Amino acid sequence: MTDPLINLLLPVMLALMTLIMGMTLELRHFSRLLCRPRSLLTGLALQWLLLPVLAWGLIWLLALSPLVASALVLIAAAPGGATSNMFSFMADGDTALSVSLTALVGLLAPLWMPLAVMLQLGWLGRQDTGLSLPLGPAMAQLALICIVPVAIGMTARRYWGDLVVRFQPWLKKTVSLMFMLLLIVLVARHREQLPSLLSLAALVMVLFCALALVTGFWLAQLSGCTQAACRSLAFETGIQNAAVAIVVAYTQLDSEALALMALLYGIVMNIPALLLLAWFRQRTVQWREV
Repeated sequence: MTDPLINLLLPVMLALMTLIMGMTLELRHFSRLLCRPRSLLTGLALQWLLLPVLAWGLIWLLALSPLVASALVLIAAAPGGATSNMFSFMADGDTALSVSLTALVGLLAPLWMPLAVMLQLGWLGRQDTGLSLPLGPAMAQLALICIVPVAIGMTARRYWGDLVVRFQPWLKKTVSLMFMLLLIVLVARHREQLPSLLSLAALVMVLFCALALVTGFWLAQLSGCTQAACRSLAFETGIQNAAVAIVVAYTQLDSEALALMALLYGIVMNIPALLLLAWFRQRTVQWREV
């Protein structure tokens, strides 16, 4: 792909979003995760074990096409995104856990995501069709997007804390707006190629997200996490970073069709997430009234 909008601007915008998240973090956030091993291990297990199981369950039960199956594999391997932090906050979840876990999984994504995608594309037989992930370049690109900006943001917070606290909210709003505009442009430019919101592909994406949200919440409860942590872990499980999946699909897998599937997921994932948020908020109101 030679489209500068995809090959350059989208990775840069994603790195800026990660940089801004890094500005909210300190080392104590990660040490706090180590002091709460139950929530940490549950969150990692939900990300790295549950999501692939759900993806392959849908692939097998629905006999999905190779394209949709590959998209599920890619999305399941992607790290969580900042959107999960927003939903966690609105649901009165454990926002500190959500932000810290998002950052940790993002930092580990350069190692985990290329290996998981490469292995599972092989299981699907897609590597024989030319859809293969170059391991070294993929790891390097994800490190530049997920690790380096977080480190820069944390360093800025440590040495120029007053400036960061003053300007970080403004930067977050500005970059978030620019990122949303970029996604809108992507949708507009590819609206004819995007599957319909009533297509099988869209319904599968909604089902995958809904299953991840509900199962993530249920398993977090079974593991003994607090109610606030359970809410956050539900969104950490069900809301994946579609932008990372889009970048990997375009720049590393060289597949516009797969990138459009990831973009479709980024649109429709909000449907079950908003429904779960409404349920959480209703339960909170009922609990306060008792």
